[in-house]
Amino acid sequence: MSGASLPASLARLLPRAMDWRIPLALAATYASFGSGPAGARAALDTLPPLLLVGIRGLAGGVILFLWALAAGAPRPTRRHWLAACGIGLLILALGAGVGTFGQKTVPSGIAGVMSALLPIVAACLGYLLFRERPARRALIGLVIGVAGLGLLLRPGADLDPFGIALLVASQCAWALGAVLAPRVGLPEDPRLAAGMELLCGGAILVVAAGLMGDVTSLDWHAVSTQSWLGLGWLTLTAVVGFTAYGYLAATVAPSVATTFSYVNPVVAMGLGWLLFAEPLTPQAMLATAIVVAGVCLIVSTRSEEAGAAQHPLTSGHGHRRLIVTPWPPPESAALNARPAPPRPADAPRNAPPWSRSPR
Repeated sequence: MSGASLPASLARLLPRAMDWRIPLALAATYASFGSGPAGARAALDTLPPLLLVGIRGLAGGVILFLWALAAGAPRPTRRHWLAACGIGLLILALGAGVGTFGQKTVPSGIAGVMSALLPIVAACLGYLLFRERPARRALIGLVIGVAGLGLLLRPGADLDPFGIALLVASQCAWALGAVLAPRVGLPEDPRLAAGMELLCGGAILVVAAGLMGDVTSLDWHAVSTQSWLGLGWLTLTAVVGFTAYGYLAATVAPSVATTFSYVNPVVAMGLGWLLFAEPLTPQAMLATAIVVAGVCLIVSTRSEEAGAAQHPLTSGHGHRRLIVTPWPPPESAALNARPAPPRPADAPRNAPPWSRSPR
């Protein structure tokens, strides 16, 4: 890369006017999404997994849903609710619910690193279902990521096979939901979409927990303080994380907004060691570094694709909404000191309506 093109590349990554809200939002996404496995580990002390994730979904969903409506988001239609129910089933019920079951026997740090399966599986599903051929760099990232996970889950790693199988299945369901989400007609407002998915997925999980007897057999007076704190933290991070990511998606380049995808495993591994004394072996650290490198290649490739707009989901990952080329084109000479040309009235609007003019 020449010296002349380097400033232009940097300009595409960051907004022209950096302010304090951007690093704060980045820190919020790292803390919110990366601490999820640790929060679940704490809440699982005395709370059953399906009921735990169901309550979190309902609580976080109500807050995001009412906030979006109060901010002026249009009321969802029946089609929006059907779409949110399907995606909520995949991402929250089968994804987070089954994954939390797996965390009963798998360390939270390992579960956090295994969350890197999501972009890997999503890339494979995108090709199998919709013939979205990954770029060469993404293919290299897939190989590297799988190699790192293989090292992490190698024979002799002393991990529960059933718990690992549940975590793998949950990430596959989560990835399928992320791939289908931009094609099923979710609301444009990201807070409204996330709130509806959390509500639908949470309701499904609470019903499932009731059928399994978790609701009637649970002694609420015996729920430990650690479990309440874990549940409260998970609910708080659901609202803070999705809101912060929605702001980043509308303010900075996707390659910056999605950096949490490869920060998450590091945060999860560190919190598992710090809070729960989970072993931090050299093999696990090396495997985590390899996985992070692979996910970095995959995510950075997808975020640079033309016509990709980030839209936060309950998975905490951005999904793509198919649009035409944005105005002005990324290759425009507007990156230099000259002002950008005015956008035509019929040009597409990429950013969500609520976030075009951050206050």
